[in-house]
Amino acid sequence: MNFQSGRLEPASRRTLAKAFSSGANGRRLDPLPAPPEENRPKAVLYMLLAVTLFAFLDSAAKLSGREVPTLEVVWFRFAVHFVLVAAVLNPWQAPHAWRTRSPKLQLLRAGIQIFCTGLNFLALGYLQIAQTLSIQFTTPIFVTILSIFFLSEQVGRYRWFAIFAGFAGVLVVTRPGMDGFHWAFGVSLISVMVGASYNILTRHLATTESSGSMLLIMAAFPAIILLPVMPFVWKWPESSYAWSVLLATGCFGAVSHFFMIQAHRFAPASFLAPLQYAQFLAVVLLGFLVFGDIPTTYTFLGASIVIASGLFIWYRERRLSRSAAE
Repeated sequence: MNFQSGRLEPASRRTLAKAFSSGANGRRLDPLPAPPEENRPKAVLYMLLAVTLFAFLDSAAKLSGREVPTLEVVWFRFAVHFVLVAAVLNPWQAPHAWRTRSPKLQLLRAGIQIFCTGLNFLALGYLQIAQTLSIQFTTPIFVTILSIFFLSEQVGRYRWFAIFAGFAGVLVVTRPGMDGFHWAFGVSLISVMVGASYNILTRHLATTESSGSMLLIMAAFPAIILLPVMPFVWKWPESSYAWSVLLATGCFGAVSHFFMIQAHRFAPASFLAPLQYAQFLAVVLLGFLVFGDIPTTYTFLGASIVIASGLFIWYRERRLSRSAAE
């Protein structure tokens, strides 16, 4: 696929269609060629591209929020995403990618995505990107907590310690009760808390659903469900610049998810998980170059604590998985 030219050759489209129409863990909706062999250097490259583009997505959303209402930005983000993915996975070339065994759970997952994205974009209008990302990094903490109730996983004292340390990191970033606190911190935290259930559903659906169906439904449902609201909040972008950043939200969203899925095709999630924290470096750089933001000492300190707790949770889960396998 040539993203720079914007064209997709037929052969490349068929290759991508096959990549997206296969299910996880070797379970497929229909017979397809075997997955590629593990290639960790390629997986690292794809993962770094994905998290960097996520930083660009947040930057485009923050810029768009200055031009049009937040709900309009959310709609553009998913509508453009859906059009791009549907162009690759059209029903004639990849009919398997459009099928789902769990439509209700898929729609629930997409509905959660609407809520979380809307809150995150709202918070971005008032906070530095580095601040919201520091809070977003607590996702593994809430996923670990929810996994106790929904996946019957056991959490030992070491991971509980990491969870409390992560919350302490959030307190350092937000500084509640001090002059630095802003209500948007609460909005961002609610986004993460609810978004953890999105991760739990993704983990559950990935065992039976194709990557294509999960990408399509997560974009199509928000675009459709928000469409009736658009006449009440719509504001025409007043310049080509405003149009470009709006369209960029969907483009960055679709392409970043594509690279994320490709990364997981070439390496296990346990290997890729720590690479997500490279996004913080991209966010700090973009925040400075685009918005002139310089993260405070509290943001750096709190983010470091949150990242350390997330890495420790990852380390413990990986170690326990290895012990169970032996």
